[in-house]
Amino acid sequence: MAWNVLIVDDQKLARMLFENIVNTSGRYVLAASVPSARQAVQICMEQSIDLVLMDIVMGDGYHGLEASEEIKRVSPRTRIIIMTSMPESGYLKRAQEIGVESFWYKEVQEQPLLEIMDRTMAGEHVYPSVSPRVA
Repeated sequence: MAWNVLIVDDQKLARMLFENIVNTSGRYVLAASVPSARQAVQICMEQSIDLVLMDIVMGDGYHGLEASEEIKRVSPRTRIIIMTSMPESGYLKRAQEIGVESFWYKEVQEQPLLEIMDRTMAGEHVYPSVSPRVA
């Protein structure tokens, strides 16, 4: 079975990298790739999305955690992986409160994103062991 994936990141280069991971995985299908959390919510209301790869801080001012909370409200079966390069520990706590399945730091990468995707779709909740330290 192939899982439908929505990528949400305002950075074009990051989206392209994540698109490549999805497209070469052999088990995920790219449903859409968008630069806006608002677009993500709309897509999840209109399409069957199995997994959302969601950045937190985006240029349109609509926070990825806010969008994740709304997606969980309209499509509770959709699984979400929060992806961020921001070492803000409050994000981890908020993601857990919302019910986001997994959390992945772009810069630290304790585990490869594809592994986190697989574990998330297998029903695991994957969170980093520690927040990255800022030098």
